[in-house]
Order: sequence, then structure tokens, then C-alpha cells
Amino acid sequence: MITRNGFKRAGRIGILALVGWASRGLATQAEAGFQVIVHPSVAGKVIAKAVLSDIFMGKAERWADGRPVLPVDLSATSPIREAFSRACLGLPTEGVRLYWMRRISSGAQPPYSRKTDEDVIAYVAGHPAAVGYVAEGLALPETVKAVAIH
Repeated sequence: MITRNGFKRAGRIGILALVGWASRGLATQAEAGFQVIVHPSVAGKVIAKAVLSDIFMGKAERWADGRPVLPVDLSATSPIREAFSRACLGLPTEGVRLYWMRRISSGAQPPYSRKTDEDVIAYVAGHPAAVGYVAEGLALPETVKAVAIH
């Protein structure tokens, strides 16, 4: 005989199983590696994680030389974006999306978004002040350069 408490217990177990299953997917996505890329005209080989975060959160709008910075994100469904968002911005992709929804209402513009690594590379190559990220280990053309995160 199943009692009311039995239903509650079964419901809790089902919810815990669902949360565990969902978090497995997030852990797999978060393990995806990325590399930060910039246009070759951007000075330096290293970028501070805090500066990168400020750029992608719209808090830093210019490079040290005064040029406007042009950040570009991968698609919101990309595991690479999830990894980048968690590692560099300290938020999951959904948290970043909610952050930008609030900022947009006050006139701020989120980074441009591109569907594929190749699209991000093309964007960065075509814009002298651009910064983006792509899959780790991806062969990069001479039109962009990788920078280390410090």
C-alpha cells in the first residue's frame, strides 16, 4: 500500500535523480576547453581574467590603447560558451543571459554572438579590436592570435 508519505518520498527521490542527471550534463559541458583569441593588432600575449570578465560583462569598453573593444560570444547553446562563462565570468550561460536582460533595459548592448568557432574566428579576424573564444586546440589562422588568461 502506498501512503501519502510514500508519494512524498518517491517524489523527492525522483527530483533528486532528475537533478543528478541534469548536473551530469552540466559537468560534461563545463569540461569543454576553450582558448581566447584576439585580432593580431591587439597588443600583448596575456589577458587578465578580471579584464576579460569586465569586457564580456560590458564593464570595460576600451583596450589600453583607447580603441573600443568588440567582444564576441559563441551561441548560448554552445558547451564552449558554458565553459567560458563559468571559468571567466563566474556564472553559467543562463546567469549571464539574465544579467544582460537587466543591462539591456538600461541601454547596454551584450557582446555579439556567432554560431560556430569558424564564425567567431572570422569576426575577430575582420575587426581589429575584437576578442572572442573558441574550442581549445583548434588550429588558428594567422588572422587571429591566442592569448593566455592570467
